[in-house]
Amino acid sequence: MRQCIGAACGIAVLSTGLVFAASAADQVPPKHPLAQEHPIVVDATAISPSIAWSVPGVTEPLQSVHGRMVTDKVATLKLRPGRYMFMTTIFSFEFTVSLDGKLDYMKSIDRCVEGRGTSTLRVTCRKMQPIEP
Repeated sequence: MRQCIGAACGIAVLSTGLVFAASAADQVPPKHPLAQEHPIVVDATAISPSIAWSVPGVTEPLQSVHGRMVTDKVATLKLRPGRYMFMTTIFSFEFTVSLDGKLDYMKSIDRCVEGRGTSTLRVTCRKMQPIEP
């Protein structure tokens, strides 16, 4: 009888452990903040005539762009927090994506780049100088 009670207790403990293990496995652990991708909109449609652009390590290299990453189109990139470079065949500049998916860049390029504190990077200059109408 004592063995039966012990066996019953063992089954109860084992089944409780399995229920706990199953519920823990069902929970998806949150991604590390540096591993989370954020949708960043790149809008360089103000640049005319259109030119190719790239974000090295994320998009195709400038030499390989075939109509996809051209300034006449708005694109959304999935970027993790970190530093990136926006490049055209004429100019380039560095920007960062924060842990919460917000953009930042040097204040010295404010006249040509908009979107600090947002998730939209708007490039308005062809040569890091305002485009004249």
